[in-house]
Amino acid sequence: MSDVLETLSRIYGPGWMGDLPHWGTNLVIGVYIVMLMSFAAYALVKARVTPLWSILLLVPYLDVIVLWVIAFIRWPRLDGQRPHIVHRG
Repeated sequence: MSDVLETLSRIYGPGWMGDLPHWGTNLVIGVYIVMLMSFAAYALVKARVTPLWSILLLVPYLDVIVLWVIAFIRWPRLDGQRPHIVHRG
């Protein structure tokens, strides 16, 4: 097993999170989760959907389905009634 890990380490380089202290790893993961959920909540508010749907992004495999649903829901600003444009010419 150590030969496999050594070969993978030579190919891909050492893992950068393994060198961090435990609080540093938790900080990186926490910042990632906060950014993911805040961007998703922002997009959901734009779509006039409750931002609580962003909690589902924390569930593995379900996050892909949630992002797919968000992408194809009706967006009021884009799908709503557009103002009449008068062309002069």
